[in-house]
Amino acid sequence: MQAALRFYSLLCVAGLSACSSTTSTPSTASAATTADSYQFAELPVNDAELLKPQWQLLKRFEPRYPVEEAIKGRNGCATVEYVITPDYQIKDLRVITATSQHFAKESMAQVRRWRWQELPAGILQAPVKTSSRFEYCVSGKMGPEDECNRALMKQNAQCTGSDVQTTVGYRIRKKLL
Repeated sequence: MQAALRFYSLLCVAGLSACSSTTSTPSTASAATTADSYQFAELPVNDAELLKPQWQLLKRFEPRYPVEEAIKGRNGCATVEYVITPDYQIKDLRVITATSQHFAKESMAQVRRWRWQELPAGILQAPVKTSSRFEYCVSGKMGPEDECNRALMKQNAQCTGSDVQTTVGYRIRKKLL
């Protein structure tokens, strides 16, 4: 019983700090896939679309590390597919593959958080379907001893996609008095 209480106390004081400077916004990504009804289902996927030079002005931020996965110390990934319309609306957003529902949910929300509306007009003349892969690694250390090497994260084969976004979450433990 005492061991369980200590574990619960330690769990309660564990926190998470991810490398993200974005503010919290409510996500409607899960509802979006149902509402859009995949109106662009026949459009072919251009996996590396966002790697093209015209998209360099798109402000993309690191996704937040899902707290549920960080507490468990789990790494993972998710690949999401979506359509970008000429007026920069995101349609048909859906998960292609994910190692957990938490990584899937955060990845979908992240695509919606990117600053699409800040792009100059005219990049697209027609809708384009693309995908993005999100790699998540949780670390107990900061600095050069960090076990989450971003270059190695991009080589992960669990999720597919050329447009890879990585994020490292850090577990922070407070000392009990």
